[in-house]
Amino acid sequence: MPVFRLKLPKFIQERVDQHYLDVSLSRVLPLLALLTFGVLAGLVFNTGVGHPYDKIIHVAFYALLTLSIHALFCCRLRISAVAAFSMGLAGEVVQGFLPNHESSLSDAFANGVGIAMVVAAIALIRSETQQVMEEKPVPLDLEQMGLQPIYYDLSADSDRSSEK
Repeated sequence: MPVFRLKLPKFIQERVDQHYLDVSLSRVLPLLALLTFGVLAGLVFNTGVGHPYDKIIHVAFYALLTLSIHALFCCRLRISAVAAFSMGLAGEVVQGFLPNHESSLSDAFANGVGIAMVVAAIALIRSETQQVMEEKPVPLDLEQMGLQPIYYDLSADSDRSSEK
C-alpha cells in the first residue's frame, strides 16, 4: 500500500516525532473505517441489541480500536489505551445528548474491559518475547546423554564439487 504523508503544523509534528507516531494516510484510513463503523452502528443506527450482547459489542469494538490505534500509529501502548478510552468516554457523553440513546456507566466499563484485554495481551506477549531473548542457551552435553557427536568434513565436499 502506498504511503501518503499528511503535512502537519510544526508544533504538532514535533509531538508526533517525540512519541513515535506515524500519521500517514495509509495508516489513518483503516482507523477511520473502524471509527465510521462504530459511529454508524452505535449512534446512527439504533440496533436494539439486547443487554448481554451490547456489552460484548462494546468489549470487542474497543479492543479492536485499541489494537488498531497501537498498530496503525506505532505509538506507545499507554497512548493507545488512553486514546481509545477517551474516545469511549466521549462517545458516552455524546450519547447522553442524543434522543433515543442513553449514556451508560456500564458501557464505559465494558469499553475499559476491551481496552484492558488488549493491553494485557500485548504486555504478556512482550514480556514472553523479552524473557526468551534474555535466556541463555543451555549447552547440550551429548556424552552425558549417551550420545556421540558426528563430525563431517565439509572441506572434502567442497573439493568434490569444484572437481566437477
